[in-house]
Amino acid sequence: MTPEMEIVRVREKIYQTFVAPSVALGNFDGVHRGHQEILRRTVNTAHAKGRDAVVYTFDPHPRLVLQKVPEVPRITTPSERARILELLGIDVLILAEFTPEFATQSPEEFVENVLVEELGTRNLFIGENYRFGRNRSGTPHTLKKMSRDLGFVVHVVPPVRFGDTQVSSSLIREHVSNGEIAQANTLLGREFTIQGRVIHGHHRGKGLGYPTANIKPEVKLHPPEGVYAAFCQTEDTVVHRAVMNIGYNPTFQDRRVSYELHILDYDGELYGEFLTAYIVDRLRPEMRFSDGEHLKAQIAKDVERAREMLTGGPTITIW
Repeated sequence: MTPEMEIVRVREKIYQTFVAPSVALGNFDGVHRGHQEILRRTVNTAHAKGRDAVVYTFDPHPRLVLQKVPEVPRITTPSERARILELLGIDVLILAEFTPEFATQSPEEFVENVLVEELGTRNLFIGENYRFGRNRSGTPHTLKKMSRDLGFVVHVVPPVRFGDTQVSSSLIREHVSNGEIAQANTLLGREFTIQGRVIHGHHRGKGLGYPTANIKPEVKLHPPEGVYAAFCQTEDTVVHRAVMNIGYNPTFQDRRVSYELHILDYDGELYGEFLTAYIVDRLRPEMRFSDGEHLKAQIAKDVERAREMLTGGPTITIW
């Protein structure tokens, strides 16, 4: 069983004592394959010496504070990201509050005050494009230059590529937004997830012979309207095959988007439960049917396609 990761929230200064930890710097939204390579090296280096593997990141994201821009939809919720980091072997997650005052620090001040004095960093892991400090003027070169005198080692991890494609959070967001879930999953290294608590819906699915669990999803990036093949994990941690519909149910002219899961071969009560849907791929876009019977016939086809597609289980289960 994975040891429980410690989460430290920092407002001004880290008062915890670390002994020569390995530290990964970054936002790590999505914890995709590129992030996983940085984290794997961080964990392996730390644990080989019996030290802590630490992730240092900011909350809120610096871009929201400095540019006053709307938040970019997250690929993972904070709780999802934390759980995945824990599964990857990270011992401590530091969530440092990013403020306008913090942003005035020069790169040199950040290195000396945070990385050296507060964390006692021995090995530092970053991606090639990592930038930090006032006006994002700090670079991997800055870190390497300073590390020689301050007693830590900088490891710059190159991007991960699949063929001609470089793994990035922005590309994953693009794939998810286009409903290209299989492509997004390839870059993530696992299935994209949607989580939410089961709420009361219109109960139409049961009348059609395909009862659904309607969930109120947590705030994050979501795929477009359509029907998806997914694995669904219930609170008892059991994983089931499912068909998920995201949309406005145009056949019934609903005004609000709904998230409905028809769990295959399951007839239990789920109201109030917190479900996790691991989305495997899009089956089709949302469609309008002339009546309930035509919709029922299409759902039957969706279910059969999902049965064929959903073999085994999720790559990882995060809950």
